[in-house]
Amino acid sequence: MRRFALLLGLVASLATTGGAQQQADLTPEEARIVAARLLTSGHPQAALDVTSVLIKRDPDDGPSLIVQAQALRSLGRYGPAQKAARRAWAVSQYPLDRYASALAMAQSLSADGKRTRAQLWLRRAAQVAPNAQLKKRVAQDYAYLRRTNPWSVNLSFGIRPSDNINNAPRDNKIPYNDITLTAADPIAGFEVRSDVRLRYNFAEKSTQRHFFAFGWTESLVYFTGDDSTAVRDESDLAYRRIEGTFGRDFTSGPDRPRQTISLSLGRIWSGSNTLADEVRVNWRQSFKRPEGRRFSWSATLGYADRKDTDLASGFTGTLDGRWSKPLKNGGRLGWNAGLVRVDTDSPALTHSRLKLGVDYTHPNEVFGAIARIGMRAELRRYDDPTFTADPRQDERAVLSASLLFVDFDTYGFAPKLTLEASRTDSNVPAFETQNLGLQIGFQSLF
Repeated sequence: MRRFALLLGLVASLATTGGAQQQADLTPEEARIVAARLLTSGHPQAALDVTSVLIKRDPDDGPSLIVQAQALRSLGRYGPAQKAARRAWAVSQYPLDRYASALAMAQSLSADGKRTRAQLWLRRAAQVAPNAQLKKRVAQDYAYLRRTNPWSVNLSFGIRPSDNINNAPRDNKIPYNDITLTAADPIAGFEVRSDVRLRYNFAEKSTQRHFFAFGWTESLVYFTGDDSTAVRDESDLAYRRIEGTFGRDFTSGPDRPRQTISLSLGRIWSGSNTLADEVRVNWRQSFKRPEGRRFSWSATLGYADRKDTDLASGFTGTLDGRWSKPLKNGGRLGWNAGLVRVDTDSPALTHSRLKLGVDYTHPNEVFGAIARIGMRAELRRYDDPTFTADPRQDERAVLSASLLFVDFDTYGFAPKLTLEASRTDSNVPAFETQNLGLQIGFQSLF
């Protein structure tokens, strides 16, 4: 114990003004404070010496392990720093100590160039953060790592129950050429959907960067109602898509729009069969205006090589725009519009489409959640008649409301509920549908 007291007294003298030499017998609590002060004042080696004695005295001294991890990181000894932070995480019992140990681990991994693992530890820190202010700091650190990490991963998962999961017409008695056809009845069920997006940035400069990206989307449908009249099996409604993208982000200056040009190659499966191979070219511009206003637009041209029938192969061109602004009450209002043109040899697919939408984000939490409502309208006009004497014309309306429960997040992912009602009217009864569904998923808060 005398060696412990003498060493602490020697190190404590480093923190006194004027370099006065003092020796003092310190309690372990006081010694931890001295170590922390030494670290913040630019003496990481002295802080390491103090914490080494404290940890030798008690290997499960969580606060000392945290300070030691930070001191080792400052000295560039990242491996031992991560070992100390991991040990601190294992032995810490209080939320603040676990938060500090996770943060120390993330900082050490980031300094060691292991930014993806650092992001995972930041999510751990967010999970145990004892208050909103500390959780906000995690979000800021995460945003910094996301900007500097060449790798990024986006995951999403959702379950969508619906009373018309097979998208059957409202009336299954369809007149056609003086006869009446019987279509499938709407079937209750749910869709399970998952999305994975992996991206790698390279050749980064101050105003540009290149990237490779990979995407995987899968959707499975399960019936929960009476499917005795179904014309298709559950597996027929399964959907899978993979896509690889090469692109370039660039801007001509700090106040200029951010632009992205990309080329994508993909394959789509319907059920167990290959449906199409796709190639798409996309150009996007994003603008940030004063007072929090935002505007973006994109243009896409794609070609689909259909495997089920050559007539369905063809081009699709899309032009989209979105504008949003904050409101005086703290909410946010957004508008979006889009034009789509599909050109194939199939009269059942060739059409033009107009999309319009508006959404509003409420400024205050509703039932502890961020509330958002939206309305969308879509008009379709087909070129040639197929099922009737006149070309097909569809009008679709969608009303949705969502709640993002930010107070119930887990590792930075919050549950999100979306209720959506849609109705399609058409001059061809087979395409008149009505749907009410509730989507249950998770959304990242940072």
